Amino acid sequence: MQAQQVMTGNPRTIPGSETTGKALETMLAHGLHMLPVVDASGGVLGVVTMYSILAHIVPDYIVSGDLESVSYVPDIGLLQRQYTVRAGQPVTAAMDAEALLVKPDASLLSVAAALISHDRHAYALVADEHKTLLGVVSAADILRHLDNGGAAVA
Repeated sequence: MQAQQVMTGNPRTIPGSETTGKALETMLAHGLHMLPVVDASGGVLGVVTMYSILAHIVPDYIVSGDLESVSYVPDIGLLQRQYTVRAGQPVTAAMDAEALLVKPDASLLSVAAALISHDRHAYALVADEHKTLLGVVSAADILRHLDNGGAAVA
């Protein structure tokens, strides 16, 4: 079985010129955890996720542990201020440029292995040789296919 047989075709995307705030708004409105970021011709630039947006708004000094006690920081206010500033920035500032790309004819076994070895991703972007987005395969898609008895026994 190949990636193209299990992928979700024509996934919702966001242009690289759009804002981070618009990306979050779109994900929340449609119950998505990620959006492929594409250029004007549909080429993959990266992927923006709930995780990448959160990582973009939490100050580096908090993540690095430079602050002795995070409990003294006015947390929600700080995050709100950070989000307000960053929401107007291009989504490319918050995206992960290291998106997992697989070819349409990749085997599901190789896609599953790539998902496991590629940090922070539960999906692979299916793209042609020009990096044009064709679809998305998630870990859930593969498992759903297996649970439905779709996999042949070797």
